Amino acid sequence: MKKYYLSLALMAGTLFSNANAQDYSAQIDALQNEILKIKQKMAKGSGENKAYFKKGKGLSIKSSDGKYEFKIGGRMMYDLTQLLDYESGIGNMTVHETGNGFGAEFRRLRFDIKGKIGNGWSWVITPDFAEGSANSKVRSVVMKDTFIAKSIKGFGKLFFGNVKSGQGLYENTSSNNLIFMERPLHNEMMNFAQRLGIVYDTSGALGDQFHAKIGIFSGLESGLVQPIGDSGLPGNGDNESEHYGASIAAHYHFKSDTPLVGGPLSTLFGYHFGYLDMTGTETYDTNSARANGVHTFVDKPIDIGNLTSAENHTFHGPQLSIIHNSALLFQAEYQIGKYTFDPHNSGNGTRDDYNIYGGSASISYAISGKYKHSGKKGAIGGLKCKRHCFVPKYQYEWIDANDFDNVGTGVGSRDGGGGAGQVHTVGFNHYFNSNVRAMFEYAYGDYDFDNARGAPSEISSLQARLHLKW
Repeated sequence: MKKYYLSLALMAGTLFSNANAQDYSAQIDALQNEILKIKQKMAKGSGENKAYFKKGKGLSIKSSDGKYEFKIGGRMMYDLTQLLDYESGIGNMTVHETGNGFGAEFRRLRFDIKGKIGNGWSWVITPDFAEGSANSKVRSVVMKDTFIAKSIKGFGKLFFGNVKSGQGLYENTSSNNLIFMERPLHNEMMNFAQRLGIVYDTSGALGDQFHAKIGIFSGLESGLVQPIGDSGLPGNGDNESEHYGASIAAHYHFKSDTPLVGGPLSTLFGYHFGYLDMTGTETYDTNSARANGVHTFVDKPIDIGNLTSAENHTFHGPQLSIIHNSALLFQAEYQIGKYTFDPHNSGNGTRDDYNIYGGSASISYAISGKYKHSGKKGAIGGLKCKRHCFVPKYQYEWIDANDFDNVGTGVGSRDGGGGAGQVHTVGFNHYFNSNVRAMFEYAYGDYDFDNARGAPSEISSLQARLHLKW
């Protein structure tokens, strides 16, 4: 820019120094032509690529025409947990069962590496360095979102690889934007997360009001290799990598800028459905939910365990998110899950379907900062905060994974079912800015049946997180 202005000044000086020998109108025309050339060159770009850091979006190297880009972002979450009390039918376990009841971990150490390579093609690689067993010096690197994508104008976006297909409100919301430290218990029991497959997302092609995401997939969560083998045949063991399924989610975003009851209103309605085929598998390791949603907690009060002769698994339910005046956020979701069993390999058809029910509702208020829905993604975006924003919050969640077949036998790994209970969580988030926040939560869980203890339980816990994203 400076060299353009310097050239302009020198040219103007030269022209006007020879004013006595030239016609003024010709001088003005020449000057205007040079200015026009400079503007055209600036509009087209200098032809040089530029590197820059955009707040909350990471470090980017981008071509002047915007078709090519390399971007590095990421997130870090450091958690601290203190168990306050754990009482069950076999006594208080705060001291002699759990020691001092303190836990700590890096919940996520994730890099988002992205690129655009022209004509709507792009790619994403997301390694997470926080995976691994408890108390282990060696951590595993698990690939989360890892895919090739193609954007088609007026149609949407296609994803090929390890990616989330259409799922519920909480699973569809990025961990960067969750209001609570963990997703609700029902989400932990009924979700597919990232799976190898092909996914279609409207991605704004239907405007900001309608969003849909549908995908087909195979294999286990974050399994980047889908082998072909005969292990699913009788007598050869299990082959969970050969499971396949599909899921879909649709959302409608209603937004009114007209003040309603003190401010504008943004509402997001949605429904999701998921299907998983497990035919040919002798046993299937189901999802489970940790006590009070505390990720450092080893105990899992809600755990169906390994199901034998399971044929397929489905889950579905509605979801609702409301933002009033960019400050008050209400979210709710209800889910129904079911496992069916192979009638030829489950006691001659005596095993009934296994049903799971769960839901959650939460409310939070941004005393400073602003909430916003993304109609393009069918989810809530991150809180916009310039500096020091405060958000108090409350959540109620419940789940019932107890079910019995028609002969009175628990269908889970234990007689009595997979557990049932409810959790109340209260706390607050403090945003130092849009990219740095501290989260504090107190949770009280009342479990009618704690599958980790084989009896009813009451659990109280505190947890905190320092979360950075870039």
